[in-house]
Amino acid sequence: MILDDRYPVLETLEERDGITLYRVEGGVVFFFQVHTPEGRERFYRYRTALRRLEELGLLEVVVSAKPGRYYAFFPEKPLAPKPPPRAALEALAPLGFGREHLAMAEEGVAYLSPWPLGKPARSPRPRPGFLVGVAPGLLLAALGLWLLSQGLYRYFNPPEYTVPNLVGKSAREAFLLLKDTGLVLEVAEGNDPSRPKEEVLAQDPPPGTRLRAGRTVRLTLNQARLNPLPNLAGLRREEAEARLKELGYRLEGLAQVESQEPLGRVLATFPPAGTPLAPGGGVRLLLSRGAGPGPTLPLPKLTGLSRQEALFLLNAAGLQAEVVEVPSGAPPDLVLAQDPAPGTPMPPGSGVRLRVAVRGEVALPSAPPEPETRAVSFSLDLPAEAQGRRVRLVLLDARGEHVLYEGEGQEGLRLEGSYQAQGEARFRLYLDGDLFQEWSP
Repeated sequence: MILDDRYPVLETLEERDGITLYRVEGGVVFFFQVHTPEGRERFYRYRTALRRLEELGLLEVVVSAKPGRYYAFFPEKPLAPKPPPRAALEALAPLGFGREHLAMAEEGVAYLSPWPLGKPARSPRPRPGFLVGVAPGLLLAALGLWLLSQGLYRYFNPPEYTVPNLVGKSAREAFLLLKDTGLVLEVAEGNDPSRPKEEVLAQDPPPGTRLRAGRTVRLTLNQARLNPLPNLAGLRREEAEARLKELGYRLEGLAQVESQEPLGRVLATFPPAGTPLAPGGGVRLLLSRGAGPGPTLPLPKLTGLSRQEALFLLNAAGLQAEVVEVPSGAPPDLVLAQDPAPGTPMPPGSGVRLRVAVRGEVALPSAPPEPETRAVSFSLDLPAEAQGRRVRLVLLDARGEHVLYEGEGQEGLRLEGSYQAQGEARFRLYLDGDLFQEWSP
């Protein structure tokens, strides 16, 4: 096994309370299993103690606080029976560490143990008989050779794991399935708006592949970004339909009006250009029928369309709309009837009466006034708990939730800015998806 692709493990020396002590090439590693708030607090308190010893110039250590890789590596140093410096004990006391946690070297501290070390061994009393004196040493030597052979065997013959099927699972589920296998996780971004965000779209190698510990599994995570509808005005009908098919949209309907543009040219689309659409979304095309013989336009068929679609077509044709709302069991805003009938020649600027379905009574309450828009500012230094965790900062107002920052957290990273908000506004800070802090501007 290789820890963090850097430290080949020679043997496991001790495991206690979710912490494992490994002997690796060039030193020792204390590896923390951090799955609970208590485990996270224990690791960060231990890391703070290491920093204080580093500031005193008494310790050489490499610390990792990346998700799934919480450990401290201490270079190998010969131990020496010497008392710890008073400054070290004073620096560690507020954090719950003392003399019993320090292993000393000739120069400074060899390592800091997260649990109390055993009492120093006393000098053995002389015992009669040569064999009685050397037997314990021979036993310890044999045990050491056996442990070394086991460590070398595991190093040169690491265990193999079967890669599970991760496609369709969330990023968190995939991480939990791989976290105890020793396999390294590598992530790339994908985009499929029809699938949930953070879902695994693809994996390499495929499920069922057997890999040794330390090998890499590559996942493609969905970011689900919607694509804006391009401007199709001026294209021929065939070109516009081919463009929609290429982008994954479907042609939902066609309408034609007389225009100075050539026959079959796209005049406009519904929804308008720039509207974000998911793959498979429907698009209507308004086409040119060419210039008519007189100053009239044939009225298109509007029944069966929505209120927005009918008003869009009338506006594009230069006609005026009169909307009469009718209580009906039909879907709201559906055009039930039109006057004049479809195909009637209409001079530009003439009016068309639409009967539109509504629920309940015709008299609808007036819409509430728009909330007041104002500028809100924030300035935040990320806390120590954000180090190595997924940070998400959002603004909540009358319009909904707006993401201001999302990414990997770094202790002390400053986030600041000014934004327009409607109505009551609040900021929320999430760490790994959990609400950590909420405040008002």
